[in-house]
Amino acid sequence: MTVLKVLLQRVVFIFTRISNALYWRFNRLKFSGHNISHGINLIVRGSIYLNINPNSQAFIGDNCTIKSGDNHNPLSRNIRTSITLEENALLKIGDNVGLSSVCLWVHESVTIGNNVTVGADTIIVDSDCHSLNHNDRRNIDTDMAQKTDKEINIGDDVLIGMRAIILKGVTIGDRSVVGGGSIVTKDVPPDSIVGGNPARIIKKLDS
Repeated sequence: MTVLKVLLQRVVFIFTRISNALYWRFNRLKFSGHNISHGINLIVRGSIYLNINPNSQAFIGDNCTIKSGDNHNPLSRNIRTSITLEENALLKIGDNVGLSSVCLWVHESVTIGNNVTVGADTIIVDSDCHSLNHNDRRNIDTDMAQKTDKEINIGDDVLIGMRAIILKGVTIGDRSVVGGGSIVTKDVPPDSIVGGNPARIIKKLDS
């Protein structure tokens, strides 16, 4: 029984290595086909959902890792990474960034700095996506026209916990930590731990 278990583990290990290698190559081709520029040593595990407007721009730095479903991160389970860029949107991701089953929906601009870790199932969206006026929402065309977009800036060395939501117009300062499940509606100062809904400062860090 032990021998069989070892053989099964070996088969699973080999299959996983082959699957990762195939996805790595497939996703690089996929990024290239959507005009997403990336630096060296990009690692992509799992199938990513991309919806990229041809008039948008996306840049990913060096040594970045993106995990998408397939339990590559146990907290992600089967949730796919999703990147959507609307017309004239700009997405900039720095070096040494890790994303796990993240939803990035960019209408205007989202910038993620260097050495940032974004936890499983986090949502980052720089728009209301719909008008706040109920009369506008009755008409789809007017609804989308009246929505408000404001850029998001995430500094260097930031840690964002699982299932956080980062909303429009937010700047997260360098070295800050966003607790899991937090909804960030306002700027986060550098060297701060924030948490809750809406997120509030819990503690200041010694930089």
